[in-house]
Amino acid sequence: MRCTAALIGPHTAVTAGHCVAWELSIGGACDDVWLGFAPIDDGPSEWVGCERITSVTTSSTLLSPDYAVLELDADVTREPIPLGDGQVASGEVVRMVSVTADRFYDDVHSVRSRRCVVDDNRHLAPWSPVAPSSIRVLSSCPIREGSSGAPVLDSAGRMRGLIHAGGPRYFAFGLMTLLPQPVEGDGGQHGHDPDHHHQ
Repeated sequence: MRCTAALIGPHTAVTAGHCVAWELSIGGACDDVWLGFAPIDDGPSEWVGCERITSVTTSSTLLSPDYAVLELDADVTREPIPLGDGQVASGEVVRMVSVTADRFYDDVHSVRSRRCVVDDNRHLAPWSPVAPSSIRVLSSCPIREGSSGAPVLDSAGRMRGLIHAGGPRYFAFGLMTLLPQPVEGDGGQHGHDPDHHHQ
């Protein structure tokens, strides 16, 4: 499976939990999970292996939080994305960053960014008795295969959530798990959701 992940500390990354579902089913070892980082102005591309999955959601539906925290087997030589906190307001413009496969050449990838609008999660009520507090709808935001785990950034460049699902492209919407949940970066930043349980 190909997903997107975000670096939140020198050796910590976060992605969607369903991206490592197979690893979890065999006990949580992630020896075959590799994270590729695109080249930057002052450095080449990097490939770093996963050492272990340190926490993960036990989500069972699209309206449940869906993320996994990965401890990498080596430090990554680029700046991690800071985690933001506070509310993500309806109508706020955010930016999703994902690694997208070329439409013609599957082995060619590029890092792309698109703006999305945070929509009122009460639109989820027809599928859930109560609008889930940790999930937001993103509109004007077509989600492509491989975007699961993509970071969603606010105007200050802080990570506010990650993509965990999307509708058909012609509807151009996605579902975002809000962060921080019980996610902790290497610098000790963390948040807490009392209604959420992880293993």
